[in-house]
Amino acid sequence: MPPVASSQPAPRQLQALKRAICERARDFEIASLLDLLVSMGYRPAEVWFRGHLTEEPQPTLLHHIAFAEADGAIAGPAEVSGPALDLGSYAELAEAQSLAAAGAKPAAGARPPGGSARLAGEDAPVTVTVNLGLLSCRSPLPSYFQRLLRDASMHEPLVELLRIIDRNLLRARLTCDRPERIVAQWPEVTKDLLRIHGLDSLVGLCWLFRHVFPELEVQVERTAEQLRVPYAAARLGSSELGSASFGWMTRIDVHDFQVTLTCEESLQRPQVPWLEEVRRRLRAIVFPALEPVCMNLTIVLELRDDDAVAVLHDGDGPAPESYLGQDPLGRPGGGGLPARKVVLYRGLLPSDQPDTDELEQGLVHLAKLTVTAPGRGRARTAPDGEEQATRLLFGQHELDHLCELELLVEQGRQALRYQATVRWGARAWFREEPYAMELRGDQRVMAPPTARHHPQLWAALRDHGRRALAAALADAALTHYGAAAVTEAMVADLLARGLDGAVHALLAYGRPSDVPRAAWDRFLGAQR
Repeated sequence: MPPVASSQPAPRQLQALKRAICERARDFEIASLLDLLVSMGYRPAEVWFRGHLTEEPQPTLLHHIAFAEADGAIAGPAEVSGPALDLGSYAELAEAQSLAAAGAKPAAGARPPGGSARLAGEDAPVTVTVNLGLLSCRSPLPSYFQRLLRDASMHEPLVELLRIIDRNLLRARLTCDRPERIVAQWPEVTKDLLRIHGLDSLVGLCWLFRHVFPELEVQVERTAEQLRVPYAAARLGSSELGSASFGWMTRIDVHDFQVTLTCEESLQRPQVPWLEEVRRRLRAIVFPALEPVCMNLTIVLELRDDDAVAVLHDGDGPAPESYLGQDPLGRPGGGGLPARKVVLYRGLLPSDQPDTDELEQGLVHLAKLTVTAPGRGRARTAPDGEEQATRLLFGQHELDHLCELELLVEQGRQALRYQATVRWGARAWFREEPYAMELRGDQRVMAPPTARHHPQLWAALRDHGRRALAAALADAALTHYGAAAVTEAMVADLLARGLDGAVHALLAYGRPSDVPRAAWDRFLGAQR
């Protein structure tokens, strides 16, 4: 995609920038110059290319840059490269020398030797002169054109003709490495090209991954696995045979592709592991390219210089992404341990949803985050609300230790949805930090947020989790006691039962003015 034009600087700063560009014209590379011009607000059609008329080889590709302004053009140093610049006829040169020797001035309106009249394109917003084209010494017939240009009657029309021809030839040559600059609707063109390769096949996936990971060994194969999916649970007296499963999950056979990337070393370069580099390329290149394709894909990274580890998990479904485990000791004199394999992705494509690190960066740059608790308020509205409230307060305090949240992140025109679980365990949720968080998005488990690496996301989930738990416990307490407001007797009973969390929820969820002074005194006395 072409670079997006940023906010333009102030006019005075823009003029200074143009002068700096003109002064350092020969230091630029063509791609960097075009990116800079686009960022300044110039469209590609407003940049004109022309060749530099000279017989001498030049040390740089770019020779001169000029900006057309209403109050006068801004240009770099004069396009001088010796006497070979815009050579006129011998008669004109001799006439100029004689006039210079006599101290006379040329007639008004006379063209200076080697100079030309105003040519087409000289009033373009940006004119870039390069040491290429039919006018340069690198043209197919440099001697032939130079001989014709020495004829005074042919000089001006021939230069104008060659520059008109050069204009499109130079543009095509200088932008051929970036076709998105000159081809309209380039994203649609690339999608058509990818569709031709058939990325939903073994050959297409192999072609894609070998181009994205040329340093690694790539193996693509078909696999068949069983996938656990939610399904309607069987109910006695209401479910028909074949319409439900035993339990709320069932297994189905899924045929998908597995891509194995093998690397000899764990580090791509110092302090940059292949694990992170492969994930970066998957998010930046592979997943966007596979967006039009629907398939089940498993991506495995094999590290040959790292031994396998035993990972602890519940054995239900594929092993989650975790580094908890122990190194197998092996036997003396036994064979080598198998290479370590890390499952980078397993699931349905397309999936280009930002991961945990990118979500944290979005929050740092003030992305809009909306967090909701889907289970809030169910205790009061459910038919068995009083029973649920009693179980929540005096039974197994699951909600007191765990909170489910839904996240909606708005970045520009894109809305991303995530599900999060905040866990406090046996800790006091109202004054201590959670011990773990889980994040899911696009039907896949993502890297868990941590307080050290994701402070913005961690703080947002912790605070919203506390508010959701406080709201749930406060609703449960009011429902259990059949009260519409907090009373001293309610606080005293909860404190006597050792339910400090419920008391904190009542005081934090309600407005301070709604809590009686006696209830506050009872609570503060218990805290002392």
